[in-house]
Amino acid sequence: MKDFMMLFHSEPNPNYEPTPEEIQAELKSWQDWMGSIAAQGKLKNPGEALGFEGKTMHSDGSVTDGPYAEVKEIIGGFMIVSAESVQDAIKLADGCPALANGGKVEVRDIMNFEDME
Repeated sequence: MKDFMMLFHSEPNPNYEPTPEEIQAELKSWQDWMGSIAAQGKLKNPGEALGFEGKTMHSDGSVTDGPYAEVKEIIGGFMIVSAESVQDAIKLADGCPALANGGKVEVRDIMNFEDME
């Protein structure tokens, strides 16, 4: 088994003002989806939701405001799963609540430097 990070992308919607009921329904959909992965023994780390404040340091030493100054997409959070292959990890991403709202799930393998020796 390898570890993979899922990054949850979406486009910001400043006009979105969910009701408390909509927020609860959204949270439940995330809990249910992540719970199904955990039930398979493949949830390595549930990750965290990411905030909207940040800075970006560039290779020339300059610092810009916001982590998404050059893109129209935000990364709303991440989690770590275990799977046999990237194809299996993508199958775990199926059903992610971010997809239901027009977002996407980026799946990246996590390099194990011990395997490189």
